Amino acid sequence: MKRVLLMLVFLALVTSPVYCETLTILHLNDTHAHLLPYGPKDQSGAGTWGGMARVATMVGMNKMTEPNVMLLHSGDFFVGDFMFQEYLGIPELEIMKQLGYDAVELGNHEFDLYSSTLKYVLDQAGFPGGGFPVLCANLDYSADPEMGYFVKPYIIKQYGSVKVGVFGLLTDFTNSGSNPGPDHVLPPLNVAQAWIDSLKVGHGCDVVILLSHLGVDMDQMVAASTSGIDVIVGGHTHTKLAQPLQIGQTLILQAGEFAHYMGKLHLDVTGGAITHWDYQLMPIEAPVPAEPTVAGMLAQLAAGIEADPRFGPVYSAPVATARIDIEKDFGHGLVMDNAMGNLISDAFRNATHTDIALQPQGFINQKMWAGPVVGNEIFQVVPYGFDQASGLGLKLATLQTDGRSLMAGLEFSVYNLPYLEDFFLHGSHISFAYNSGATAGARVDYASILINGRPINPNGTYTVTVPDGVVPFLQQIPGFTMSNLNVTDQFMYTVVKDYMASHSPVVSYQEGRILDLAVMANPVQGAQALADLIPLYQASGAIKRHFAGEFLEREFDRIAVSLQQGHNRVALAQLYAVKMQVSIQARLGQISSTAAGTLKYLIGKLCEVIGERSGIFWKEEDQKQLDANLPQSYALRQNFPNPFNPTTRIAFDLTEPSTVTLDIYNVLGQKVRSLLHESMDAGSHEVEWNSTDEAGHPVASGVYFYRLSTGAFTDTKKMILMK
Repeated sequence: MKRVLLMLVFLALVTSPVYCETLTILHLNDTHAHLLPYGPKDQSGAGTWGGMARVATMVGMNKMTEPNVMLLHSGDFFVGDFMFQEYLGIPELEIMKQLGYDAVELGNHEFDLYSSTLKYVLDQAGFPGGGFPVLCANLDYSADPEMGYFVKPYIIKQYGSVKVGVFGLLTDFTNSGSNPGPDHVLPPLNVAQAWIDSLKVGHGCDVVILLSHLGVDMDQMVAASTSGIDVIVGGHTHTKLAQPLQIGQTLILQAGEFAHYMGKLHLDVTGGAITHWDYQLMPIEAPVPAEPTVAGMLAQLAAGIEADPRFGPVYSAPVATARIDIEKDFGHGLVMDNAMGNLISDAFRNATHTDIALQPQGFINQKMWAGPVVGNEIFQVVPYGFDQASGLGLKLATLQTDGRSLMAGLEFSVYNLPYLEDFFLHGSHISFAYNSGATAGARVDYASILINGRPINPNGTYTVTVPDGVVPFLQQIPGFTMSNLNVTDQFMYTVVKDYMASHSPVVSYQEGRILDLAVMANPVQGAQALADLIPLYQASGAIKRHFAGEFLEREFDRIAVSLQQGHNRVALAQLYAVKMQVSIQARLGQISSTAAGTLKYLIGKLCEVIGERSGIFWKEEDQKQLDANLPQSYALRQNFPNPFNPTTRIAFDLTEPSTVTLDIYNVLGQKVRSLLHESMDAGSHEVEWNSTDEAGHPVASGVYFYRLSTGAFTDTKKMILMK
């Protein structure tokens, strides 16, 4: 009997069903106080992306239709809009409570106004008792015991038979880039595995989630150097991942910025292990309806801001028009400046009249979209800092320094690329080139640094404008000296707003003020990068005539082909010919002196690389031979043969790239045939006419005239067709 009972128990155990639980993770990150819609504008001028009321709708719809929904935020809900300047994030936290967030990780910007402000805001919003868990497992608050009341390292939640552990990690860049004192952020890799083991082994969690504000690169490092994390829900780098990155068994998610997207991960968990997953990155755009209650609350909040005399109608009254989208993305390839950095630094220098102005990439929060621009959109671009009296952000500071210090500052700005873009400096009246492939600390080509178009003088004295928040970083750069430091009463926001108002409709472009020479290491890619630079110069107006840009782009493409085929000497000859044509076009006013100088500098660098790789260098006699072979004047030559039947050839000389028109007329002055209408290189050219008209029909015997016309030259000659 005992044996039978044991057998029945055994059979019950081996035949009992293994249940599959489905877990749905909804996540956002880096919302930066964007409670109202933003982005591309509709016909009324309102933004069509994001907005907390649409987020509420999206969350509600998913909670109604999906089982076991977990709602997470990966940090940086502070700073970025007048909503934060007026309310310090308290209403946002209240709305997040209503939406039922399960946890939020602290971001670096939650510490911008010090730990004391963060604790105050959490307390005013009813945390921790009336809120949701605020996480950070690598925050050392031993010197600030009160912080431990608000912040926890992890949470554990039960969904049916599945136990889920969530812990949070914050970038230790916070220690230098924000103001966490007296708290301190520990290196995340030093503590990650211990927390994973605590959740996986100590608490028996089936699924371990890292709620990360580390950035996508560090998330990958954590995944590769630890074991046991199932999902990393990331933030900090504002990265839009359409599908998760996968490192081993770890899925890495990130949903962009400003609640334009919400990520949705489905997990099937069977027997304590993830057996299947699928993912959607869901756009939160105009088709998603706004939840009425939240929309009403946001309208009241906006009205309160506009009623504040410090701000006025920052949501409703346009102050300028942007003719085009003004981009903020960090450059790539050869050209590294961006349109927003150029606009902001130009606005700074316009306000202070210093020799140069500098604006770090990390102090540019977002792009600007074409259309009417209200004050809040401008503030969203430069939202950092907090002045209690005005409610605005950082001010401008002016200082005096020397050329050697500026060299050190530029070297510092590119030291950590490509891993940290925040210190990269955009500038007004300063341009330079560096090589990201060179040893960190020796990347800047000092010969390339120009101040207002002139080579930098290492011993010279220069005046500089920067955001006042940049000054502490300058003071930490070895070799950087400054004097006459003056924090002005001019706020970044006000300066940019006034500049845009006075330059409306506003345009700003990527201009090649800052160049990365690393692409030149491969000559073919270098030539192609030069070709890609030409449309930027055409868009900005630095190349004024279309035919000049068309010629240069075509020539650089031809040079790339020569290099691909191994014809290095031919490529060098082509490069020097283009360099000479750039000089000619600059003298004629068709290319700006700045663009011409940059093109000639880059051509020289490409020639150096070709020489280093092939051992073929361009010599003075090569240049003399090239110069001798180019026409010294425009000319239209007599056709040959003449008289002719049925074909003849027409030759002409061009001293510079030109748009050429060559037409045939009869004795009555009627156009018979258009032989040419295109951009052509400088040099000698020849075209054949087969005595047919535009329709391809043969023309009659008789006298004909051919007329050559360029922008600088016109001539007509006679020929005779005899049949």
